[in-house]
Formats: sequence, structure tokens, C-alpha cells
Amino acid sequence: MIPTVEKTIQDAFSQVQEFYKHYGRTPVRREMENINTLARRHFGTWNNFILAAGLQPNVTKTPEQVRLELLALLNKFYNEHSRIPMRREFSSRTGSIVKYFGSWNKFIAAGGFAPNDRRIPSIGKLKNSLVKFYIKHHRSPTVADCLHKNGLYNDRSYFTHFKVTTWADVLEYAGLNSYFRITTMTESEAKEKVVKLIKKHKIKYYKDYMRLKPDNYPSVWYLKEKFGWNNLCYLAGTKIPVTKFSIQDHYLSLAKELKRPPTTKELESKMKVSVGAMTWKTGIPLNKFLQSLGLKPAHQSPHQCKLSKKELADLYKRKSIEHGFDNGMPRSKLRELTGFSREVYERRFFNINGLRLACGFELIPAYCKAYSEAELSNMLKKPKYAKKR
Repeated sequence: MIPTVEKTIQDAFSQVQEFYKHYGRTPVRREMENINTLARRHFGTWNNFILAAGLQPNVTKTPEQVRLELLALLNKFYNEHSRIPMRREFSSRTGSIVKYFGSWNKFIAAGGFAPNDRRIPSIGKLKNSLVKFYIKHHRSPTVADCLHKNGLYNDRSYFTHFKVTTWADVLEYAGLNSYFRITTMTESEAKEKVVKLIKKHKIKYYKDYMRLKPDNYPSVWYLKEKFGWNNLCYLAGTKIPVTKFSIQDHYLSLAKELKRPPTTKELESKMKVSVGAMTWKTGIPLNKFLQSLGLKPAHQSPHQCKLSKKELADLYKRKSIEHGFDNGMPRSKLRELTGFSREVYERRFFNINGLRLACGFELIPAYCKAYSEAELSNMLKKPKYAKKR
């Protein structure tokens, strides 16, 4: 049964009124496109339809009107609760407040109230929190302790207010002992002793070092910052990390053993990593990395031939006559006498006979078996699928 026009309009009115009850505002046209066509057909405009439904249509307001409405809401909240609101209590209006007042605190000040404190701790409170933790736990706090609270503030608060960049500086600022730094060893002594300790216990991972190190030895943080953990393991012989230092070291040791530049395969088998890994670590191709160190790679890509076809043929002809090859030099002498390989010439002239033809030399016939007419005829008659002996 087809519904009447009156029933359809009443259904549209009920949908708009339910929307108002649910959201506390009049819907805009794009939120009810299914009703918009009906509204314009029977009422002319969307706003006329909203008025017929018993609601107040949305009207574009001036910035001053919006500000006055927001300030009225603020005063209403203060009269009901005897305090100014928190920002989260006006979360639905936060966008408008920031747009028309600049920030939450400026909005509160525009309403004639004093904004709440920002609750930023003072430098004294920050230092006291670190000292209290030290007295309670008998050790200096770490960044992980800040993440788990333990009476501490966010670690970024310490960096910001103390104007430092490392946690060790934070602890020293508060007058606490920073176990992230070493105070009993110089840098060279620390490196030497740590390498000996790693070599003695065959340590590969810094977690084992933290478990085995004596009290006066530097922390892992210090070692990573100063020397690099993988480099120390490499010096101790427990690890072969793929670094610029290790690639250079292995290449030079191989060159000394072989008394010649090692190939890529030899370097891969020595380091037990692929060339791709070396390229990824250094950021440049292996041959370019070796050349940057002043080393000569075993194999390099040939230089591109920039001569034209005619210039290449003239070079071949001239060098052949100069060295006593009246009918053209053999293929084995091409690179030695002209500087270009056989592949370069064959790519330009298809084969060596094509090069000889371009230079005016006598062609050398290909050596192949001489077949009789009957044998050739039998070959043509033989089916393609026949087995070959």
C-alpha cells in the first residue's frame, strides 16, 4: 500500500524531532539528505520545513554572538558548581573556544575568572623528587623509574626545567651519583679494560656485560656513546659486525694474505655476509667504498665506449696496420691494442667479420663441415620431432 503524502511528511517530522532529542540541536541539511528532497518539494526550503516541524532553524551567527553564547555557558556553569570548569568538561565546545578566544585560559580570563594553575612543578620540587627516590631505594633513579611514576615526574619535565639533554646531567644537577658516567677511569683505560673483559668471558651481548662487569666499570650507555658496542666486540674478537671499519680491516687482511686485491666472493666468504649487506651498511656500492679508502677493487665495470661506429672501425684498422696485422688483428689482441673488448666490437658490428667488412679487410670464412647435396636434402626431409643420435 502506497503511503499518503500526509503520512510521509509526518514521518519526516518525527525523524527530525528524534534527532533534536538525541543531539540537542537542529540537524543541518547534509545530515538528512533523504528528507531534503521531500522538504524542498513540499515546503520550498529546508528552513521552512524545520519551522513546520516546530524547531528553530540554524542561522549563521556572527563571531560576537558565538563569544557571548560561550561566555554565558561559562557563567551558568560557575553559578551551578561554584567553580570554573575544567577543559574536559567543555570538550564539545573546545574547537569553538580555541577558534574565537585563542586558548582555554584566555577564554576563562575573558569571562572574568582566574585560570587554574598549569600544575608545572618548580625546579625545587623536581630536585626533591629525585632525592626522595634516592633515599627510599638507595640508588639513583632511571628514566624507566619515571615511566612507572614511583613519586617522580615525567622525564621530559627534568630535561626542560634543568635545561639538559641527558639523564646523567639530570642526576648530576640534583647532586646525585650518576652511574651512567665513569669517574675512576680515563677513556683509553675504559676501552682497554672493557675489551679485555669481553675477550675473557667471550661476551657478545651487552646484557651479559651488565651481569659480569665489576662495579667500577663503565655502563653500557657510556660504551655505546663513546665506542659503539659492536666495535668493542669486534676488537675483542667475539663479533664481526658489518661496519665501515670491519669491511676495511677484512679487505686489507685478505689483500695481505693473497698478495693481490681480493674478489667480492672472497670478501663475502671471509666476513660471512653478502655484498648487499655491506652496501646497505655503508650506503654506497662496495667498489666506490673501497675507492673512497684509497683501495683498488679487483674487478671494475668497464668504461663505456663513447666512440662512434666509424671511429671504432678506424681505430681497429689503424692499430692493426701499426702492429703488422695487414688483414686485421686477432680477437685476443683487441683489448691490449685498442683498449676495448671483443664484446664492444660485436655489439656494434654483429661479429668480427662485420668489423673486417667495415674496414675493407678480407673476410675469414667460417670453418664448418661440407655436406653433399643428398645429405642436405635428407636433412630437410627429416621431421622436426625425429630423435637425434
